[in-house]
Amino acid sequence: MAAKKMAFRRILAQTDLAFWCIHDHVGVLSVLGLPTLAAFVASALGAVSFFRNTVPPEDGFLVFLGTILASVWLLLVFIACPLPCAVFAWKLASEEQPTAGECYAFCVRRSGRLIWAFVRLVLAWLAASLFWPVMLWLLPRTCFVPMVALFENERKVFRRAARVLREDNAVVTVGLIYTGMALVLAGVVFLPRVLFSTRAFGSNLLESSTQAAIVEWLWVVEGTTLAVLLTAIAMCWSLSLTFVYHDIRSTREGEQLKKRIEALGERLAL
Repeated sequence: MAAKKMAFRRILAQTDLAFWCIHDHVGVLSVLGLPTLAAFVASALGAVSFFRNTVPPEDGFLVFLGTILASVWLLLVFIACPLPCAVFAWKLASEEQPTAGECYAFCVRRSGRLIWAFVRLVLAWLAASLFWPVMLWLLPRTCFVPMVALFENERKVFRRAARVLREDNAVVTVGLIYTGMALVLAGVVFLPRVLFSTRAFGSNLLESSTQAAIVEWLWVVEGTTLAVLLTAIAMCWSLSLTFVYHDIRSTREGEQLKKRIEALGERLAL
């Protein structure tokens, strides 16, 4: 029990470190977050256009299929696009000061392993999304797969990711915290639409044509704002997970001790 409490506190500390990382390195992380923002904006506009103009509302099967595909795609964007931020966090935790170009170059060099890992992840997500309890069981158990593919050379990335997570199931709690943050912020984004629908706070004073025009194009503001918020949450999640992963490898798996022993051996050799 004490070990679980210690692991939970350690993970919360690494999550807090992610927010401070963004605060202290906002310039570099803004550049690293551009692919995530662009992907979310394009995804939001594409999803709205698809569901408004392509899928008839009465066709339940197409709506269900489109919802599954959109969910898996957004999950892929949420996890894959912030990986340059993960590289930045990894190097920062290793006492380096990387540039944005170095982080992108690192991801490009590891792109082969990443693509193969994400192909298997997407197939697993598609199968699990047909039954959401399975999806909720699968997600936390595969959250370290991109980290293993990015920072290690082991071939069996899923087994390795399961071993990393074995004693640190408090990551699930951190994921719930981020999910709660996302739901609250999403509620704030859609609050104007609710106010216009209920005619609250004087919205009934607007002319019906003006109100209809605002509601008609409100989705543009909602989609863009939601994309920015999701980008911020995705970056924070990626940074948190990377700091946790680095902490597990350096503390529990003894990599920090290995480096000290190697450094001592080099000094003795001299």
